[in-house]
Amino acid sequence: MGKLFRGIVTLCVCCALLLALGYWYAQPERPLDLAYSELQIRSKLADMLTSRKLEVQLTEAEVNSLLKKSLAARSQINPDLQITGAQFSLEGNQWIADVNVLYKHQWTFGARMYFAMSWREPYMTAEHTATQIKQITVPASWFQLEPLQIELNDYVPKPAGVRGVAFEEHGVRVGLKLR
Repeated sequence: MGKLFRGIVTLCVCCALLLALGYWYAQPERPLDLAYSELQIRSKLADMLTSRKLEVQLTEAEVNSLLKKSLAARSQINPDLQITGAQFSLEGNQWIADVNVLYKHQWTFGARMYFAMSWREPYMTAEHTATQIKQITVPASWFQLEPLQIELNDYVPKPAGVRGVAFEEHGVRVGLKLR
């Protein structure tokens, strides 16, 4: 009876240590928030006039703000998961978001989410393709985010509209047209 009790206690202690180690491993690397700044395309119109091209270049920081705004509008992924912070960056041809996620309003963990960007008029869409916690890939069935959609025409002065979007190495080029 004593050996059985010690075995159960040892098993419980090992499980508690594994849970504590997993929680420590998944902690966010840095604090993040969902604060964003509004996009000011009107200030870029002067650059457009001097270059004589109907296009605007959006920097990585500006696209970060657009994506954070879209994410902040629906940060509650499901009843148990809520994104509390994000920082988007461009790596190669895909956008990567370092995010802080709150699980069951109690435990915070950090994750890295990968997005494929596309343009389907009138939306610029960021489609969630994968998630990692540190080096561990999370199955899509556990954590899948709906596509983030940004209607760029909302940021363009009324006589103009978005003709097309090109995703480049250092940002996004938005081609404009007159309506």
